[in-house]
Formats: sequence, C-alpha cells, structure tokens
Amino acid sequence: MEARLIDDRHQWNKFIASAATGHLCQTYEWADHSDEGARGDSLRVGVLEGGQLVAAMLLSASKASGVRAPFYYAPRGPVCDDPTSPALPLLIRTARREARKRGGFFIRIEPNVPQEDTRWPAALGRLGFRPTDHVIYLRSAWVTDLRPDEDALLAGMMTTWRQNIRAGARKGVSVRLGSGEADLDAFYRLLKETGERDQFYVYPKDLYRDMLAHYSAEAAARDATAQMALLIAESAGEAIAASTVAVLGKWAWNLHSGSSGLPAHRKLRPNYLLQWECMRWCKAHGAEHYDWRTIPDILEPGQELYGVYEFKRGFGGAVRRVIPTMDLPLRPALYWPYTTAVSLRRALRKRQRRRFEARRQRQTHEETPASAP
Repeated sequence: MEARLIDDRHQWNKFIASAATGHLCQTYEWADHSDEGARGDSLRVGVLEGGQLVAAMLLSASKASGVRAPFYYAPRGPVCDDPTSPALPLLIRTARREARKRGGFFIRIEPNVPQEDTRWPAALGRLGFRPTDHVIYLRSAWVTDLRPDEDALLAGMMTTWRQNIRAGARKGVSVRLGSGEADLDAFYRLLKETGERDQFYVYPKDLYRDMLAHYSAEAAARDATAQMALLIAESAGEAIAASTVAVLGKWAWNLHSGSSGLPAHRKLRPNYLLQWECMRWCKAHGAEHYDWRTIPDILEPGQELYGVYEFKRGFGGAVRRVIPTMDLPLRPALYWPYTTAVSLRRALRKRQRRRFEARRQRQTHEETPASAP
C-alpha cells in the first residue's frame, strides 16, 4: 500500500461513489466551491493498493476564529470500508503529516459511519482522535427509502402530506427543472428570503452557481461525480419555492431549499409537491435512499430544527445517526484554548437559538397540523 495526495478526479469520485462510507461531501469537487471556508489549501489524501483506491479523505482547509493557523475538516470522511485494515492508519498518518506541513493545528472528522458501528470509534481512538461536541455537520438525518414504487412511497407518507401534494397540483402549482442565470436568481431570492425568516446563514450566490456547474450532468458523466439538479415550484409563472438535490451512486441528498413567505403563496403549500418531485427526480436517476440531511439529535418539541424534522418525517422514512465528531490535535498549545473559547460562544448561541426555535414551532403547528398515515 502507498499513501499520497490524489489528483485523479475520476478515480477519486468512482471510489467515493462505490464505498459504503462514501458521501457527497467527500467528492473531489466539494472543496472547490466558492465559499471562503472551503477554499484554500485543501487536501485529497488517498491510499492505493494495486493501483486502486482503498481509502480516501478530502480535508478542507478551514479558518478558525481568532487563530491564524488553519484547521483541516473532513465532512463525512474519511472513506474506508474496513477500519481494521492497515489502510486507515496509513491514511491518517499521511493526512496528519500533510496538514502539519501546512500549519494546521488540528484535524476534525465526521465519518459517514452508522452509530451502531463500534469498530470505527475504537480504531480512531487508537490513532489519537478524541470525541468532541463541536459539531459542524449534525449527526442525525432523516432518510427515506426510495426503492418502493411511487404508489407505495405515497402510501408511506402521512395523510396530510399526500393531500398537500395532490392539492398543490390541483391549485395550479407546477414543478420544473431549473437552468440558467434567471432560475439561479429566482432560487437565490427564495433562499435568502427563507434564511432571513428562519435565521440561518445563506452563502453567496457564487457557491450555488459553482455547485450546479461542478455537479452538472456533463461533469457527472465525465468525472464520475454527483449529479445535481435545481427544481422550481411555480404558480402563475412565478417561482414560489425551489430546492437543489444531488445523486451519487445509490444515495441522494436534499441540499438547499427556499420558499416565498407571501400569505397567498404559503396557502398553496408548494414545498410538499416540490419535495415529492425532488424525490421522483432522484429515484429516476438511480438513488435508493433520499437523505433529507440534518434533524435534531434530541427529537423533542422545542429543540432546534424540530419543525424541520416534523416536515421531513411526514414523507416517511427513518432516523439515520452517525458516530460522533472527532478531533485529532496537531498543536495542543493552540488546540485547547481555541476549543474552550468555542464552547463558550456556542453555549450562548444555543440559548438564543432555542428561544427562536420555540417561537418558530408555535407558528409551524398552527400552519401544518400533523396527521397519522
């Protein structure tokens, strides 16, 4: 086995798509988007055996508040189907060397490994990693199984969700694939509006433009990477909701969504039909699992994102939870003061967000009553 930096985009993506621990966030292109946190001296470290990749890890060079040195972050990585093989220690040693060479003061990983797997935490602990509650990508996600036929998928939804999907079409809501700058503008306007309404950060528009280009149908065919789509819900020719989704291998991800806050548009409940069409598009492109991404770790009313969880749950599916976030300190004299300061800041933000989420929950329950299947 040999470990080195990998620059073969096709080879990298083909491995990520086929690996059981592979994920969209570990594709070659993920670190190439225009947001400031993902740019820079990112690393693509791989272990080859007989010329074939057997382990890989994309590490994005990231800025740490108040510290000049970068840290290196592997979203849903590393990718290695057997943590007991010699490939994983070799991968980590090489990543550690390369990160230190570039001034990194720690490595943070969030593997795409189900929490029931006890081998991974043990293997990572032996390599010097420690669990941390400084989570970047939340551990829990809602996942819908797309393998049943469409009638069975609809039957697995809550009654109100099926009704809203059908009612949207009757009320003149239609969904189409977006393309071009005008559709990107419409999507971004809706995303910004939703971000202001629900108090979440929205990246600059260039990031979404880059993602759609990096994961276009042409790029997917050429580079074996994910394919991404923008779907737009319209009423009377006006965009009132929009979402982006991506497919890689047998998995699909719901990425970014925005909708109009105008009362006349909210009454149409376009997000139900829009998400159904997103699921159908992903299924048609080979996906067997639809990852709605983050939901709260504690599934109780009042928790941050609980209203979002209730919306996702209505489409049918189950919780998927991965092992904890883990850090590998490279420069302890910087790492420990930094993580202490971050803990204090996050505790304050959590209290503020909890108050906001409680208000949001009251509004959600008023607008969307839950219903049994």
